[in-house]
Amino acid sequence: MKLACLLATVPLLAVPTSWAAGPDMADAKRIGEQFVAKKPAGHMESYEVTEVVAADLNGDGQDEVVVLWTMYGPTYSDNGVVVLAKQGARYTAAGETQDPLGLVEGMTVADRTIQLKTKWPGPNDPRCCPSVTKTLRYRWTPGTLTPVK
Repeated sequence: MKLACLLATVPLLAVPTSWAAGPDMADAKRIGEQFVAKKPAGHMESYEVTEVVAADLNGDGQDEVVVLWTMYGPTYSDNGVVVLAKQGARYTAAGETQDPLGLVEGMTVADRTIQLKTKWPGPNDPRCCPSVTKTLRYRWTPGTLTPVK
């Protein structure tokens, strides 16, 4: 009885909101790598996680995992962005770009907007060396990434 009264008066430890909100960076990277490992690749292609950001994209208090990935082929590469959202105990794909992204140099998430810093070929650029800088922006709603002007 005394123990029950004592326990009732001890305040519970507050769990940091970051714990409840979503995965830490190591877990987010692992989640992204699991997704990329399942992407179909040809016999001479491979996928790699380039960047990962955990952020609440829809204001529900739960972080989504945003993954910038790169696919490497023998003489080509391609980039993509996917949002992985928590469904029960797992994270599943909940929106992925199908847009050409150019040469992606970096990704940030701010104000619920995914921003990609990219380079695109200029009129006289060789294929290896795009020189035109563009920032691509996307907003996520469950199921889709929509370009933002």
